[in-house]
Amino acid sequence: MRQQGGKSQQQLEYSPGTIVFAKLKGYPWWPARIESDQNVPAKVLKQKSKAKGALYTVFFYGSRDYGFFGPDAIRPFHHEAVENDLKAKKFKTKDLELAVRQALNPSLLKEAEEKIQPKRRGRKAVVGDEDTEEAPQKKRRKSMSAEKEESPITQVNDTREEIKKTPEYKKVYHIRHKLQRLVYNKKEGEIPKDDYPKILEVIKEIEEAPLTYNLLRDTKIGKVVKAACVYPFEDSTIKERCQQLMKTWKATFLDAANNQSPSSSSQAAREKTEDNLDG
Repeated sequence: MRQQGGKSQQQLEYSPGTIVFAKLKGYPWWPARIESDQNVPAKVLKQKSKAKGALYTVFFYGSRDYGFFGPDAIRPFHHEAVENDLKAKKFKTKDLELAVRQALNPSLLKEAEEKIQPKRRGRKAVVGDEDTEEAPQKKRRKSMSAEKEESPITQVNDTREEIKKTPEYKKVYHIRHKLQRLVYNKKEGEIPKDDYPKILEVIKEIEEAPLTYNLLRDTKIGKVVKAACVYPFEDSTIKERCQQLMKTWKATFLDAANNQSPSSSSQAAREKTEDNLDG
C-alpha cells in the first residue's frame, strides 16, 4: 500500500474517476485514478487512516496498487500534453510508459488484467489484489478448491501474487527501483560521477538482502544489475561488484535448479532459470 501525506496548500479538487499524476517519495510522478472510498476494498481502506493528510485515494496504473495522498502530491493529467511527452519518449522506464499508455487508453488496463487473471464463473472481476474482498467466505473456499483442480497455471499466478505482498518482496522491489533510476537505459556518459557513491550504496543493499530465487525472478532485479555490468563506468568497482552479484546468483540458483530437475530436462531448467536471473 502506498501512502503519502500532503502539505496544507490550495490545490485543485478532483472527483472520483479523474485521471491524475500522483507523487510518491522516491518515485517519478505516476499516472493514477482518483477513487471513491465506497468502491475501494475495506482491507485497503483501513490503511488510509495511517496516512497523514491523505485526502485522496488513488489507483495506480501499471502496478494496480492503491495509494493515499494529500493535495500537494496530486497534479492534473493533461491528455494532450501527456500524449506529446509519450511521443517524445520523455517517460524513461518501461513500467512508467506502460502506466501512461493505460491511463490514456483504459482498455489496455482491462486487457492486462484479463491476461493476468483468467475469467472465472461466478466471480466479479475487481481491479487490484483485493478483488475477492466482498465475496462470501464459503463461496470463496469452494471457488479456490475448484481452481486447484481446474487450473494449475492459476495456482502459480496466485502464489506469485502472494509473494508480492510480502515485506521481503517489497523491500527488494524498492531497492531494484532505486538502482534502476540510477543505471538503467543509460548511455555512455549519462551517469554522473556524483551518482557513483549512491550506486555503490544501493549495490551494498542488494548484497546484504536475503535474496531467494523467487524474489530475483519476480522483482527482476537481475535485469537492472546486468545493465550496470555493461555500462562503461570510469570506476571499475561498480561493474566488478555487479558482475560478482550475477556470478553468485547463477552459481547458487542454477545449481539449485539442476538439483531439483530430472536429468532429462536439467538443461532446459538451467536455461529457464538463467533467463529469470537475467530478468
